[in-house]
Amino acid sequence: MQAQDYTKRKHLTIFTKNDKPYFRVQINKNKLGLRVDKTFSHYEQATEFLEACLNKISQKSVKTLLDIESREIQFIQSYLSEPPLAEYKKIYIKRYIEPKYKEYEDDKQQKNRLKLRQRDSFLSKLKIIMSTKFKHTIPNDWTLSKAIYKPKEEKTLAELKPKDVTIDDVNELVLVFKNQNLKPSTISDYISKMSVFWKKLGHIDEDLKPLVNQNPFLMFDKELISNGTKRFKKRTFRFTKEKLRQLVGVIRNNGNPEFRAIIHLMVKLGLRRSEAVLLEKSQFIETPVPHLYIQSKNTERIVYLNKGVMRFIKPFIKENEERLFKYKLLGFSGSFDKPLNKFGINQHSLRKHYVSTQVDLIGLNNSILLAQVLGLSTPRSIEKLKNTIAEPQNQILNQNDLLNRIGHSNSRQTFEHYYSPQEMVK
Repeated sequence: MQAQDYTKRKHLTIFTKNDKPYFRVQINKNKLGLRVDKTFSHYEQATEFLEACLNKISQKSVKTLLDIESREIQFIQSYLSEPPLAEYKKIYIKRYIEPKYKEYEDDKQQKNRLKLRQRDSFLSKLKIIMSTKFKHTIPNDWTLSKAIYKPKEEKTLAELKPKDVTIDDVNELVLVFKNQNLKPSTISDYISKMSVFWKKLGHIDEDLKPLVNQNPFLMFDKELISNGTKRFKKRTFRFTKEKLRQLVGVIRNNGNPEFRAIIHLMVKLGLRRSEAVLLEKSQFIETPVPHLYIQSKNTERIVYLNKGVMRFIKPFIKENEERLFKYKLLGFSGSFDKPLNKFGINQHSLRKHYVSTQVDLIGLNNSILLAQVLGLSTPRSIEKLKNTIAEPQNQILNQNDLLNRIGHSNSRQTFEHYYSPQEMVK
């Protein structure tokens, strides 16, 4: 039907667009507070709505309908122009997390299962911090000091727009986690993962680049995490003769040669449990210098091998199998944890012992050991002296080589977590 075929009515305009008729209802009654400007694609819908507008009884319902519709339109426009963090999280996962683990989707391989567990753990932590409710401060123009009163409402980070997230919000979130009796290390881990996500916002949306430099997950009150909680940054560990006897006893009682081999590599090379259990023959390079290529977490390092270790490893390298050991990661963990934990030995104990003995080989001429001897809390002040004083020529390794062997590029992390001087364990 053409536009001229429809009955003309007051407040109803009929027009054609792309050979299709449309029906526009326009009413402006200031006295009644009724303002309408709606377009319909069907004549019957337009006339029915027009009748409702002109009917005094139905006018109230029309006003309510228009008011709701207006709020919905405003909400949609606001959501599209400034979406909440939940939308950015979806993009972040799709752009940065899913591609990172795509090559590990075949969960039949043990190393892939480990990676997928790491992915699931990360996503779980991100979900927790984004969905945890806290008291969000509502912006206001009151003259009252914020120290006296701040109006708040329960929100989650997922609901907030990036511009609305403040340092105070992060502080409140930390307090919520503390009330849930989470460990300080767990809270720090949550905040750290959220900080990494925040740094990507500028790449996801260019308009948010100014916000990235004002990262509330870096600027919050860090004392809130540990305040009132005793926290030991490091626990010393060195194998004494008694501890070594206990370790040897557990190995003998197990009777599995692969179990002995894995622990041997953890002690002699400082490998993490997952690194040793999931070793593959492609990781071994014999020329020009025998070494082991390790890719763990988000880093990589080279572990140099002497002739004794190479002779020990070679019988476990099989021509038709990529992996050296048949152990599954969880299976080895059960065999390791149950007999050794009662002696105060865990997977970090073996690595700590290795790192400590390696540091001793270097001598006092490096910032890690010198800071320990001087009782400094961090080696940074020592590192500032680098290249300003003469360094000895008889070091077995320089500090960068040491840190690479240990697997941390951060000297402070190595110093606080792994190194234990011999005197502390006598």
